[in-house]
Amino acid sequence: MVAARPELSSLDRIRHEHLGWLLGRADLLFAEGVTRAVQAHGFAGIRLVHIALIRNVDENGTRISDIAKRAGMTKQATGQLVAEFVELGYIKLVPDPNDGRAKIARYTAKGKRLLHAIVASIEETDTAVANAIGPAQTDTLKAILARLLSAQAPNG
Repeated sequence: MVAARPELSSLDRIRHEHLGWLLGRADLLFAEGVTRAVQAHGFAGIRLVHIALIRNVDENGTRISDIAKRAGMTKQATGQLVAEFVELGYIKLVPDPNDGRAKIARYTAKGKRLLHAIVASIEETDTAVANAIGPAQTDTLKAILARLLSAQAPNG
């Protein structure tokens, strides 16, 4: 028998039903789906925490400080994830030609294979979402979120 969920207080309802919470939970579910799909593609060492790194390293490489900023992580935490990916053979560190003190995280050949598996996994997870809520609603959701993000983009 499944225990009934206790009634949420009004404060908990506000905290767990607002747009930010829903978007965050949806993002987590999507990232978990991508992680499972990547593992099914033969990349068993990939964990959910790695998605933050993979999302923020450009195909041709990215400075560690830029990865940290994009991911909303400290440089130290980002450095630990990068070191783990170096050890797994997905990324190599190369000197930044514009700043000798900085390093650029760049995908290795193995890392590029991972990127292709990530793209396939994103497409599979997109399809699972479309199966759950319908293709038209998925397209509408994407358009609304893109519009929201565009409206919030800093003027520059």
